[in-house]
Amino acid sequence: MVSEPLDPPPADDFTSLLLDHHGRLVHKWLHYGRAYDRLLGEYRTGFPDSGTRRPVCFLEIGVSHGGSLELWREYLGEDAVIFGIDVDPRCAEAGRDDLHVRIGSQADEAFLRSVVKEMGGVDIVLDDGSHIASHQRTSFDVLFPLLTAGGMYVVEDLHTSYWRGWGGGFRRPGAFVEVAKCLVDGMHGWYHRIPLGPRSRLAKTDIGSISFFDSIVAIEKKPHDRPCTIQIGTPSF
Repeated sequence: MVSEPLDPPPADDFTSLLLDHHGRLVHKWLHYGRAYDRLLGEYRTGFPDSGTRRPVCFLEIGVSHGGSLELWREYLGEDAVIFGIDVDPRCAEAGRDDLHVRIGSQADEAFLRSVVKEMGGVDIVLDDGSHIASHQRTSFDVLFPLLTAGGMYVVEDLHTSYWRGWGGGFRRPGAFVEVAKCLVDGMHGWYHRIPLGPRSRLAKTDIGSISFFDSIVAIEKKPHDRPCTIQIGTPSF
């Protein structure tokens, strides 16, 4: 894919586009718009690549009626590569020439890898799928390592991490909000000697930031080496 400058993004923010949407059904918490503008607004002009920008590659887990994919097309622009996956065969009807829908489970590693290969890589993942903790963990474990450096992994509707029916519960191990908390500890693994699991070891070297919002966590992929300090200037005492 050839990288080249893209047109400026439209002026409307996510919430404005949501409220003006007249296509397929979209179901979102209204406060998500502010989080998406902060997290994903910079990608509306394309993905930064070697000093220039190319179309961003976006994957949404969970298609439902397809309105969310339409909304992301409006938000990310006509050049973005947008795929959606869902386990429900009826969701295939939401596909169109510029919105690609593939049917399969977010807990199927081979399926996830095949979709990313078809996309030609992935820069942003938005998990709005089953919200079941085990599915969220599998999707993250497979897709985050495949994410482009500088990309973003977003899990929404994180309140289900507190609900037993979705494999959650308050501070229940394995709920994705608890996974995200462990990633925070892993990101700081340079400064403690607590044994780290595979996800936390990945966080130590490959995560640049973890942002929490109401029911959303966003994990930035930014590979880095051991942190170092520096002192500059003349001591005053």
